[in-house]
Amino acid sequence: MAERLHGFRAIMSEVLAQTMGKLGVALVVFLVAMSVYALIVLPPDFPDRWMAELTYWEVNPPLAQPEWVRLFGVPTAPHVVEVFEEPTEAGLGVLNVTLPGTGATILAAGYMQRFVVEYELRDPAFPKGVVVKYLEVEAPEGVRIQVTPYLLVRRPDGLTLLVNSPSTGSLEDLAARGIERPDPPTIADQLAGAYGVERIRLQGVGPTLIFATFREGRMVPLTGDYEVELVLVYTVPGVSAREVERLVEEEGYGVRELMVVVQGSAYGLMGTDDKGRDIYLGLLYGFPIALLIGFFAAVSSVVIGLVAGVVSGYYGRWVDEVIQRTVDVLGNIPLLPILVIVGVALQEMDVSPWHRLFAIIGVIVVFGWGSLAIIVRSMTLSIKAEPYIDAARALGASHARIIFRHIVPQIVPYAMATLVFSVPTAILIEAGLSVLGIHHGLPTWGRMLADAEAYVRSGGSYGIWWWILPPGVLIALTSLAFVLLGLALETVVEPRLRRR
Repeated sequence: MAERLHGFRAIMSEVLAQTMGKLGVALVVFLVAMSVYALIVLPPDFPDRWMAELTYWEVNPPLAQPEWVRLFGVPTAPHVVEVFEEPTEAGLGVLNVTLPGTGATILAAGYMQRFVVEYELRDPAFPKGVVVKYLEVEAPEGVRIQVTPYLLVRRPDGLTLLVNSPSTGSLEDLAARGIERPDPPTIADQLAGAYGVERIRLQGVGPTLIFATFREGRMVPLTGDYEVELVLVYTVPGVSAREVERLVEEEGYGVRELMVVVQGSAYGLMGTDDKGRDIYLGLLYGFPIALLIGFFAAVSSVVIGLVAGVVSGYYGRWVDEVIQRTVDVLGNIPLLPILVIVGVALQEMDVSPWHRLFAIIGVIVVFGWGSLAIIVRSMTLSIKAEPYIDAARALGASHARIIFRHIVPQIVPYAMATLVFSVPTAILIEAGLSVLGIHHGLPTWGRMLADAEAYVRSGGSYGIWWWILPPGVLIALTSLAFVLLGLALETVVEPRLRRR
């Protein structure tokens, strides 16, 4: 053991004596540290959350840039989240609002709760919209309490917009719906009438209309102070408003907790994708997955190739023939079509994402050990012909002792160099499959690139640099780390490469 440790220290000393070796080791340490951090901070069910798409990300702004872009002078709209455990105001009252542009009037009376959020827009940037999420709803048994939500926005230009399409339903319906979103046609009708703009011009603009005004025929952000108000009007058929008030305030029924979100144009460290998913968290989870794919595939391929090559070269005869013909067959089968076929078949099967991932890794391993086995066989034949091997046999050394004492130690440095070069190859294969549409169901850097490519292909803008560049850079950085390490290890395999 001491001899092995001494050999490992000698190898590391040679690697760290080189600039590219130091850089490679530093990058690998960074990748491992980020992987450990990701496993600590992210929940075990994070892949399910990521693939669920809307369930966990529905209040995040879609396609928001990273928050730090404002440091470079990019105009951004702030992202504001307000959680209410108590309403801003509650009691019997009347809601009377005349909508601009349409002349329609909202008139409601009874017991109501009001939740108000102040929002300040200073930069000329469009927020993504306004969302209300009902976090806790308590419904009584035997009494059907009905609720009508009105989501209103008071703008700096004096207009008060109704931004949702109110529908009366029971508390159970409200809890099942879970979220209140803007209704773009309702907003467009009001703004078109208020500003004298053709209704057709506002089609497809979406919730950003809430914060829009028109100058010289162009739609621009309306800066200033906004007030977002959610009004919940409670009614019970055949029951007085006083009794409804008692049920809500004394019995504790109704909406107990909710969240009002003004979705900004900038969010988090790395922004969001088109579904509002936090790209930073996806990138973070990609670290352990990338290293798992790379190390598992590379180590398995190298171990199989090392064993097969040594056995083939040392024992020869029919053992050598079987192994070499197997290598020839595997070497003449194209890997990519096999991976595509296996990947498509796995997508149609009801198996877990982890099973799909390891099946793909297994295919990479099966087709990845042959080239190393051929080279190790040649090295074994050369070492086997040395006089000290004959001397060891004459002294009665067993085959196992000769292999593990005299042959394998001389091949391991080369195998290690091959291993570090094989890690980025496996990572790039998985990323390539993801871009081709072969998904195993886990969030990886390749899958993020594939999702970005699908968004652009569906008509999205190429300006989503925060979604495209980071996963691509991390794939390149991971590959660079192991390539630098492999180049540094080449001086251990071939001493003539060492610089004096």
